[in-house]
Amino acid sequence: MLDTVVLTLDRRQFEVLQPERFSPSARGLLVPPYYPLGARGNFACVQNPTQVELQAGRYLPRLTLGKRKIPSGFALTLRIEFSAPKLVFGNNFDELESHDFCKALSVLHAGLGRMGIAVSKDALRQARVSAIHYSKNIAFTDYTTCSMVMSELDLIDLDSRLDLSRTDYRNNGHAIRYHANSFEVTFYDKLKDLDKARYSKKRAIEQDDGVQLEMFGKRSSFPKQLEVLGMEARLGTRAKITSLLKRVGASAEPIFEALFNADIAKSVLGHFWANVQARLPLTYRSDRLRPEDLLSALAYSGKGTVRIGKLLQQLGCAVLVGSVGIRGASAALSPHCSPRSWQRYKRELRRLPVHEAGAFRALKQVDQALSRFQPLRMKSFHAAEGDSVAGRSRSKRASGACRNT
Repeated sequence: MLDTVVLTLDRRQFEVLQPERFSPSARGLLVPPYYPLGARGNFACVQNPTQVELQAGRYLPRLTLGKRKIPSGFALTLRIEFSAPKLVFGNNFDELESHDFCKALSVLHAGLGRMGIAVSKDALRQARVSAIHYSKNIAFTDYTTCSMVMSELDLIDLDSRLDLSRTDYRNNGHAIRYHANSFEVTFYDKLKDLDKARYSKKRAIEQDDGVQLEMFGKRSSFPKQLEVLGMEARLGTRAKITSLLKRVGASAEPIFEALFNADIAKSVLGHFWANVQARLPLTYRSDRLRPEDLLSALAYSGKGTVRIGKLLQQLGCAVLVGSVGIRGASAALSPHCSPRSWQRYKRELRRLPVHEAGAFRALKQVDQALSRFQPLRMKSFHAAEGDSVAGRSRSKRASGACRNT
């Protein structure tokens, strides 16, 4: 439902009790002699969880204390970035629900206290959200693989639909990121990403994976065929959050308590997934239909009114897209036809029949998981009974009432 959240507090909402915990010390932002703000008119001190803390199962937020020039003087803000499920569960494979807000709030409040920050729960509840990542984990146990989904996404013409500026394919196809200035849509193989983090945190999609590196230490405790696909919609600015809330019909304010909502998460992810579905008819692959079978399907779809030259043109486009994807086909055809002609060919391809092979059915499973939007719990796949000791102690600490303190 919800993964990373970035909250921003102004100087009236918090107090720094231990400035030396920041790097550099935050004392130069709080008392004279002050740090020079430099040419850009700002200065920042950071406090991040250490690898020792993460490996010991102690997950804490990332803090940035910043001071900047404003027309009326200076502004001091505290930026709090954290993974909500890692706070509550110690991992981001298990998923939160709306009623878990009090748990998340209590654990966040306690964690900030350990980091030397005094702040009330009410201030955190009403804190402005500067960025938010809504997410859904989809588990496959029927020998469907994340690579099946990735291979299909590789063929879809998403760039024009989502108005994206860049598409990244990372870790040998284990992650696909559609990137724009104010948001990202990311699909990735969570188990393989965790494997990458064991070798180098720089190679992983996720931050602070040290807290969950041993989660699958006993891989034999889980089904051999288990794979977990992660989908995230990463909204990077308050303006994008506000505009997207309006687009999906949510009337919530962009504050922590209001956005900690499973219905909003489902709507946001569904909005982006609908754009994916709108491009599915463009995907063709050689393992779905043989060229002669595809030709017959095209002729049947044309109801006998399409000339053979047109059928061969459609067949050629479909086979080419199935072989190299929509971007590859565009690059291959660009020396031979105008962009306008290629757009016409794509419109025709969208009207052609689609054969539902195994890889296409993998996307159907993603669609069904996003429609049901049931929270994933890894213990339901685990052969051993009960939660881990760390998980039980963390949940116990988080089970207090959601009080205004």
